[in-house]
Amino acid sequence: MKVKKKIVLLMLLPIVIGIVIYLYAESWMGRVKDEIDVSGNIEVTDVAVSFRISGWVEERLVDEGETVSAGQIIARLESTELAQEVLLYRAEVNAARAVFEELETGYRTEEIEEWEAVVRRTRVDLDRLAADYKRQERLYAEKIISTSEFDAAKADYDAEEARYREVNKRLVLFKKGPRKEKIDKARADLQRTRAALRLAKTRLGYTTIKSSISGIVLSKNVEPGEYVSPGTPVVIIGNLNDIWLRAYINETDLGRIKVGQKVHITTDTYPEKIYEGHVSFIASEAEFTPKNVQTKEERVKLVYRIKIVVYNPEMELKPGMPADGKILLKTE
Repeated sequence: MKVKKKIVLLMLLPIVIGIVIYLYAESWMGRVKDEIDVSGNIEVTDVAVSFRISGWVEERLVDEGETVSAGQIIARLESTELAQEVLLYRAEVNAARAVFEELETGYRTEEIEEWEAVVRRTRVDLDRLAADYKRQERLYAEKIISTSEFDAAKADYDAEEARYREVNKRLVLFKKGPRKEKIDKARADLQRTRAALRLAKTRLGYTTIKSSISGIVLSKNVEPGEYVSPGTPVVIIGNLNDIWLRAYINETDLGRIKVGQKVHITTDTYPEKIYEGHVSFIASEAEFTPKNVQTKEERVKLVYRIKIVVYNPEMELKPGMPADGKILLKTE
C-alpha cells in the first residue's frame, strides 16, 4: 500500500512542478506585459538663428555649449552704411515737415506785411512815373521832345505798371494762403520721407539678431568677417525645456501603447536617475528601423516611431544622449 502511494506521489510530482512553473511563468509574464522597453536618443526643439538681410558679420557673441536667454543678442552685421541712411532720411523728414507745417499754417503776418510794403513802394514809383509820363506826353504833343524820348518815358511807365500788378497779385495770394494742391503735395512728401525713414530704421535693426528662445547653443555656423546671405544659420539653439526621446516600437506592441501613457527614462550618463515622461505621439505609418540600429536583422523590420516627452527640470539631458525608456502600460 505504501509502495503504491509512493508511486502515485512520484507520478504526481512532475505535474505539481509543472503547475508551479506555469503559474510562476504566468505571473512573470504578467509583470513583463505591464511595461514595454524602448531605446533611442534625446532630441530637442531647435531654432536656426539667422539674419534677414545680407552683409558682413561684425561679431558673434555666443559660442557652442553656451546657455542663452530669449531676447539675448547673438550676432551683429557691419552697419555703418545703414546707419548713415537713417541719418539721411531723418534729415529729409525734418525738411519735409518744415515745408508742410509752413504751408498748413499759412503765411506769417510778417511776410504779408513785407509784401504790403513792397506794394506801397511800387505804387509810389508807379505814381511818379505816371506823372512823368503825362508830362512827357504833353511835351511831345507840343513837339518839345523827340519821339524816342517820349517812347522811353512810356516804356518806363508800362514796365512799372506791370510790376505793380504782379506784386499786388502776389499780395492777394499771400493773404489767401497756400493752395490746397500745394499743401497736399507737401503732406505726401512728408509721408514718403517718413516711410523711407521707417524702412531704413528697420533695415538697421536687421543688423542685430537675437535668440527667440532660451536654450543652449548646439552649433555655430558663421565666423566674424564672413559674408552671409539672408536666412543663413548663424547658430543653432536647442530648447532644453522641450526635449523628447525618439524611439520605435514593434507592430505587436502598437495596440498596447496610447498617447499619454507614463514613461520612465534612464540614461547612461545618469544611470541611477529616473526621468519622468509620457508618450506624446505615435506614428500612423510603419517604417523600416533606422540605419543607426546595429544589426541588419533589426534594420529590415517594420516599426512605428513614437515620441516621448521628457521632463528635464535640471537641464541635465542634452541632445544626442542615448536613453532607455519603460512605457508603463498599467499605473497604480
